[in-house]
Amino acid sequence: MKGRLLIIILASVLASCSRPSSYEPFVMKEKAEYGDTYPFVLDLSDTTVSYSLAFYTRLERAAFGEFPEEDIILDLRWFSPSDSIFADTTVIRVGVPLDSAYYSRDFVSNYRDPFSLPEKGEWRLKAKVVNDAQSLRGLGLILKRY
Repeated sequence: MKGRLLIIILASVLASCSRPSSYEPFVMKEKAEYGDTYPFVLDLSDTTVSYSLAFYTRLERAAFGEFPEEDIILDLRWFSPSDSIFADTTVIRVGVPLDSAYYSRDFVSNYRDPFSLPEKGEWRLKAKVVNDAQSLRGLGLILKRY
């Protein structure tokens, strides 16, 4: 009986110490570098899992204002653990919001699934919004582990 209780307690402790399955940082526009570049740090050191990556944002408007109709273009600069730089672009489509209210609309756009980079370790990402809109509240990403 004591052995089973010990196993249950150890299993509970180990389960509570596991990493969350997703990492979802959001950088407010006021915290962006140069007003349009959003910095992120991603720990991609776990070689036993696969990843997926998506970007998300919120657009807000004033009363009786218009939401932008132009897709949001992101210029991505990836900085590897060994300081190599990789460049890419992606788009957040604004045609179909994930959620919508009178003053705001939320958008999510998959970047890659599965997502992998050539080196394991801590990567830095600088995502620049090429066509920065006043209504953009910030930029976030969703890194899922599976």
